[in-house]
Amino acid sequence: MFTDLVTECTDKIFNLWKKYGMKNFRMTVGSEEWLLVTNPDDVATILNHPTELCKQVERNTGMKPLFGNSLSTAEGERWRLVRKLMTPSFHFKTLEKRIEAVNKHCDRLFELWDNQNRVDAYKYLKPFMLDIVCSSLMGVDMNFLDSIDHPFFEAGDAAMKIVTENYFSYWRSIPRFVSLTKLYKETQRVSKLLDDTTNEVIAQRRRKIHKLIEYAENNKNPDMELDVLIENDCLLDRLILSKLHCGVALTENMIYEEVKLFCWTGHHTTGIVLSHALYCIAKFPEVQNRVLDEQKLIFNKDMLKKPNHKELIEMKYLEAVIKESIRVVPTITKISRHLKNDIQLKDGRVVPANTTVVVFYKGMYQDPKLFTEPEEYNPDRFFLPMHNYAFVPFSSGPRNCIGFRYAWVAMKASISNIIRRYELGLAGPGTEPQFVHRLMTESRNGIQLNIKRRVY
Repeated sequence: MFTDLVTECTDKIFNLWKKYGMKNFRMTVGSEEWLLVTNPDDVATILNHPTELCKQVERNTGMKPLFGNSLSTAEGERWRLVRKLMTPSFHFKTLEKRIEAVNKHCDRLFELWDNQNRVDAYKYLKPFMLDIVCSSLMGVDMNFLDSIDHPFFEAGDAAMKIVTENYFSYWRSIPRFVSLTKLYKETQRVSKLLDDTTNEVIAQRRRKIHKLIEYAENNKNPDMELDVLIENDCLLDRLILSKLHCGVALTENMIYEEVKLFCWTGHHTTGIVLSHALYCIAKFPEVQNRVLDEQKLIFNKDMLKKPNHKELIEMKYLEAVIKESIRVVPTITKISRHLKNDIQLKDGRVVPANTTVVVFYKGMYQDPKLFTEPEEYNPDRFFLPMHNYAFVPFSSGPRNCIGFRYAWVAMKASISNIIRRYELGLAGPGTEPQFVHRLMTESRNGIQLNIKRRVY
């Protein structure tokens, strides 16, 4: 399978990194020059550079057939415009409202889990996260938890495989050749499934906006004007009414591409990280007990209370557990920048223009210079002094993940609710995750967990 080749390729790069002393090294990939970087000083230089913001050409080429010129792949003025427009929807002041959305959808998740002894975390947490994304960022309730076999999720999984194959296959840059392949037909099929849901999300929100516009036009009260009625922290509102917010009207296609991207990445990535964190909590009972003890200290006797932002901030050990789960099973093994100009690193060495600089997370997270005894699962390591760029799973600098705060509160609130309601255990022999590397690390057989309702 192609995924096995990608996993093998990632493992070979990891072995080369160890062979060359667990430090930066250059390699030639086809006609390209790569510099693999694991030194946190150099990672800081690359990610914080104010102008070298271009992502790897192959990575963008891999995503564009499905997600167009959206925030993740856009460059230059298009990227700056959309990034600036979106930023207020991810401001820290919006977090309390996001937590409310997580808590609401946890109630529905628990209705489904309370009568079960074993669950595949992927199968439930991806729809769970998409419901949260749609209600909090898109302003619509889609109720995907009521249809966990919705075609969008099969399409989302297939999209990850397509993007990965596009990324690692050089022939995909020959349009006439690609159009004759099975991959092209599969891309068309998957894109149609993603399109159907994306269009329905946008259509539902447009209907609500049209009602608000009509309401505003019929009322002369300043408190009833459109810019007051529209939810300023709703991402989709800002896209649809971009001219009101930034003076530039986005085209229909631009709105569509951004919504499609956020629905996919928002549910897929966070659903995977959540599942992996729960797996690690189930695998290490002593960790689970400490997470629960911290929850008891915070909530005292009210162990079924829904968390607020202040309480999430107090969950230091839970945050360390999530971080350690990402370190041990890195959701993304590498990110990259394609340099247009020379860059000087901290030690004086110069990386020449046209080099692809790869920040190799998989290597960094297994580097004993950065993480003592890296093969051990130890959340306490995140309470020790650490280089600021030894662990940057959401990237950093101008092109960091725009939704990183949103993702953190969603994961912490979700696990807080889940761990106080259920005791987690491994599903037993033969169900261990079979992790493979695509653009994200996933288990080909899901994440199987035993769950048991706690009694207080």
